[in-house]
Amino acid sequence: MVVNVQSTPSEQTEEGLVHQALLYRNPEHLGDVVGRFATDAARTGEPLLVVLPAATHDLIRNALAPAGAELHFEDMSERGRNPSCLLDLFEDWISEHDGPVRVIGEPIWPGRSHAEVVEVLRHEAAINHALASADVSILCPYDAGHLDAKVLEGAELTHPRLVTNGTSEASQRYEDPLELLAGDRWPQEPRREPISQLDFAGDLHALRNAVATDPVAENLGRERRADLVFVINEAATNAIKHGDGRCTARLWQDGETVVSEVATAAPLADALVGRRRPEHSAQSGRGLWLINQVCDLVELRSGEHGTTVRMHLRAGAA
Repeated sequence: MVVNVQSTPSEQTEEGLVHQALLYRNPEHLGDVVGRFATDAARTGEPLLVVLPAATHDLIRNALAPAGAELHFEDMSERGRNPSCLLDLFEDWISEHDGPVRVIGEPIWPGRSHAEVVEVLRHEAAINHALASADVSILCPYDAGHLDAKVLEGAELTHPRLVTNGTSEASQRYEDPLELLAGDRWPQEPRREPISQLDFAGDLHALRNAVATDPVAENLGRERRADLVFVINEAATNAIKHGDGRCTARLWQDGETVVSEVATAAPLADALVGRRRPEHSAQSGRGLWLINQVCDLVELRSGEHGTTVRMHLRAGAA
């Protein structure tokens, strides 16, 4: 099925999620499509959340200004720095309004690291499952002129629909979102030597002290070192609550970033855990959600062999 988008790049013709990747070649193409997307939002009275890197804001503001839609801007380089926080942002926008809403979100731009790109693509897959019944239309621009071919392939795998040369059509490569989340289509990067390894058998106090004094974390300031202790403590606490009480913590440096990894034998039952703010009455999920709020990037993997949480903290980041 092909939808004519000469006047409207995303026509909301059915209830539930409409999730499209816009593969644009130049700023003019981007401005044209998002302008028509916003014009259609104004016509239907759908509030529009715009989440873009700050450098793109002026261009998009100019393209959206004539549309007359209800707009709210966020900086993707801040709000989407850790892509696992984006589902929470989108769900808040949906819950704040009674009717259908729209979102423009550009989560990948040239210069994002391999690990960041992988987590963005996993986020894109996650929202197909999490927001399947939500009355929301999401348009995700991808800079096809500068992004790697593997990134663009990932956009096709994670978006049910693609917008290319003025038309919206079904992606022929689209795959099941839960299989993408659980599988190894996008492997993690190897750990970097030297690696500090801390074996944990239930003594959280000893683990916190070991992390706080580990030389790998020397380049972190006092506040970020405290964050490192906090997130490793939270991940290890999950091993006590939901596993056999044992885990292995590893730390290494990646440039100015300290990466920590906590591995446990227990798998997770919820593929979306940590991406959504837990209800006050929730008995689990709060620790991983807090980890996502503190870290610059979180890579969570879980399966029959257990669960690994890889957490990135940049020196000087707040």
